[in-house]
Amino acid sequence: MFGDLAQKAKRNLCLGMLLIPFSFAISELLIGCGGGTSWMSPNDSSITHFGYTGSPLVGTFAPASKAMSDAFFGMTIHRLVANPTSSMAAVPFPAFPFHTFRLWDVANWAMLEPANGQYNWTTMDDTIATAKQNGVKDFIFTLGHVPAWASKKPADPCGGAVALGSCDAPDMRAFDNFLTQMVRRYCGSVQYYETWNEPNLKDFWSGTDAQLLSIARDLYQIAKDPASCGCTNGVCAPGGGVNPNKVILPPVNSINEPNLSWLDNYLFLAAAGGTYPYADVASFHGYGYTQPEDIVQGVAQLKKTLARHGLSSLELWDTEASWGTTTVDDQEQEASWLMRFHVAQAAAGVSRFVWYAYDNCAWGTLWGPACQDSSDNWQGVRLPAEAYATVEGWMVGARLDHCEQYQDGLWACELQRSAGYEGWVLWDSTGASRSVRIPDKLQLTEYRDWQNNIRVLPGEITVDQMPVLVEN
Repeated sequence: MFGDLAQKAKRNLCLGMLLIPFSFAISELLIGCGGGTSWMSPNDSSITHFGYTGSPLVGTFAPASKAMSDAFFGMTIHRLVANPTSSMAAVPFPAFPFHTFRLWDVANWAMLEPANGQYNWTTMDDTIATAKQNGVKDFIFTLGHVPAWASKKPADPCGGAVALGSCDAPDMRAFDNFLTQMVRRYCGSVQYYETWNEPNLKDFWSGTDAQLLSIARDLYQIAKDPASCGCTNGVCAPGGGVNPNKVILPPVNSINEPNLSWLDNYLFLAAAGGTYPYADVASFHGYGYTQPEDIVQGVAQLKKTLARHGLSSLELWDTEASWGTTTVDDQEQEASWLMRFHVAQAAAGVSRFVWYAYDNCAWGTLWGPACQDSSDNWQGVRLPAEAYATVEGWMVGARLDHCEQYQDGLWACELQRSAGYEGWVLWDSTGASRSVRIPDKLQLTEYRDWQNNIRVLPGEITVDQMPVLVEN
């Protein structure tokens, strides 16, 4: 069930890390990059600056689409239902809502069709049903994990982290048959199909770019064929009307120069100098950041690559990321990182972000007994899961107008709502603690700590790594 976990354990958190210091790189990277984030001069009079006087303002930037909906928040949960192939118990649905559920590590081709023409949909059926009962609206199914019987190289060890032959190109007739069955069965439930999981990594894809392009072409044709799925007046069925499905670009595992070069070559192969024709949504995986704010410069680099292939107008999703593995149990530090990462991605113009994963043994763990032997013996919801609920409450329904970065590490991101609401999310990215005077011009009266406790706002407030929301 967790075929990629051993491979993920190989990936150090620093893999693909962008080493350019953010404060020096942001102006170069954001000026002139594709839609999603605009760079503004620190003296731009079209916005209301926070007005921090303790350090120079070095960056002011804003997402092109400022409205924040619940669709931004997504999650992977491995064991939402009991799985007969695992001895691990099912986990309860989180106390917080989320909109998008990515099914990678929950269900894959090899699980769903273990033998040619023999299907086992139980785990996927039950997971989708349970998630829907708890308010999940959208599901992403990711291609990968080729069953040995369909693999062109069934004895390939695939790096030893996953099943034999699972990383290789499939027999395309078998692929098309499986995908047709899949799309027809989940018509109206699964609307998003991700072309492949991290094909820049040999453990997940050892085929050629041309073979991957064949997969993308067939996926796009089958998933978007009204004969496979169509909807009329909210009723969906094969041949039922307008096809609602969308195809997601295959995501690289992190944004760095080698991975962007791989993506550039793959997209060029599809349409030399033209628009890549097999994606409705652009995507990436946002691993590799010790400083969560650095995701902004990574996204700016990615957008340049996408723009070269006519994809700058597509929504951009981070379909898998977290802080990765951790070596020290510091739940407040994890809570800080999670909140800052969500705000930074929204400011960078990312439309959806799927956290990996709620109940993973090592990667982004939010549920305490995920492995039955948590190293700190924590039971139940961990502190970063509380932080997830808090930052979601702060952001959903608000407009993220812009963010400001100051040279000493202070960040200030402005949130607006109807009826004159004004709020600023403040934190320090260096781990330091500093006293910040609240400008009178903003007329702010209270603040919320990272656990959403509300207090009267003093004239000065201590700001550290834990975000606070100061508001009117």
